[in-house]
Amino acid sequence: MSTSDERTDRRHLPLSALDELLDDAAVAVDCLSAIVRVCSEATGKAVTLFDRQGHVVASSRPDAGRQTTFPPLREIVREHTITPTSAEPVLLPAELGTGLSRRKILSAIVERGEHLGWLVVDEQPTPFHPTDEYVTLRCARRIGAQFLTQRRITRVAWNARSALARQLVRGSGAWADLAAGAEYLGVNVHARRSLVYVRGSDGTPEDLDRSLAEHTERALGMEVLSTRGSEGILLLIEAPEHVASPTVVRRITATLEAAAAELSPTGGLIAGVSSVYEPDSFTRAYREAREVVRCIDRFTHGTGHRVLAVDDLGPARLFLANGEISAIRHYIDDMLGPLLDDDATSTELIRTLAVWFEQNRGMRRTATRLGVHENTVRLRLSRVHALTGLDVTGDASHQLSIHTALLVLRLRDHPAFHVENRCAEAECDDTGRIDALPDERRSA
Repeated sequence: MSTSDERTDRRHLPLSALDELLDDAAVAVDCLSAIVRVCSEATGKAVTLFDRQGHVVASSRPDAGRQTTFPPLREIVREHTITPTSAEPVLLPAELGTGLSRRKILSAIVERGEHLGWLVVDEQPTPFHPTDEYVTLRCARRIGAQFLTQRRITRVAWNARSALARQLVRGSGAWADLAAGAEYLGVNVHARRSLVYVRGSDGTPEDLDRSLAEHTERALGMEVLSTRGSEGILLLIEAPEHVASPTVVRRITATLEAAAAELSPTGGLIAGVSSVYEPDSFTRAYREAREVVRCIDRFTHGTGHRVLAVDDLGPARLFLANGEISAIRHYIDDMLGPLLDDDATSTELIRTLAVWFEQNRGMRRTATRLGVHENTVRLRLSRVHALTGLDVTGDASHQLSIHTALLVLRLRDHPAFHVENRCAEAECDDTGRIDALPDERRSA
């Protein structure tokens, strides 16, 4: 930490010395924070760097033992509504009744005509010096150059990771080269992953692939690779070791539902989640996820988001994804016609059927899930037999027929399928991360 005398001398350093300090800061690991620190030490003032949205990127003050609280950016720049075209500093006076209790130097971060943020120097703990505006200008210009450099580096890394994701899905035969490239990017190419196929509507953001990847990575605490194709977005989401595939898939599905609502509020986003596979089976994962999306697209109505996993549909997805739609609709009417009336009794019977299949045809588990007696479940299934002629408890062929028909009703968002939040079913921990979940297996 600099002493008081050192800070005073620093303000009177030759310009070449300031440039040397900025050059050293530019090659630091956290270069933006380093440049802000140079600005603070050279002026002897508290300095904060904001991005355009008002988030603090870096902050520093000469006396590290004390803190300076800056007002929100909107209060500092309230009279500067026009997008700046240069980094020329502006001296803002202190005004009573506002957030500016002390004078401030405001310099825009502008590079190649693009406004990237604001550098603010507070008149604290010492009064402004005649050279402070010049130091602020030099630092603002250096920050602008570093912003663009970091953006280019990030874009190159993103493109490389996107290309790696495409190669993994395609099953590239040059595994040695693929592994070497992944190691250079810091990607665990040997990890098990679930593949998510996402298709948005016309109103979805252009950078949805990046936003979804970043949101999912933060929420799950696992590595996510993303790539965009002509028809949709692919996410390869790492699965933690020793955690069963159904648990991982349920947590991913819940996370994507939350991400879709936050990142694409206009609706219309649909996504299919595959099971967890080893790297040599990602092509199979792609087919699974795409079939789920095709099922959603064919039978879901409305503009809301829909996210389903391959386990939600099972093998019947092949029939639903590729069969003739009118024939499938007739099939549903033939199987469940008497139960399709829009009344509470019919909904109750369909809900009972759905839970019975979810609980692997276990009477006790079904009764517990529905909160009724086992005999009530038996009576309802008998009622289904009487209405449809299908013996759901004793005939395997009838069971398959009804189960397939129920899948279409689920895709149509039938009221009987409005169940508890997926995250609760996934038994996620308090942090929402999946790397802490216990190993489990789907009951037989």
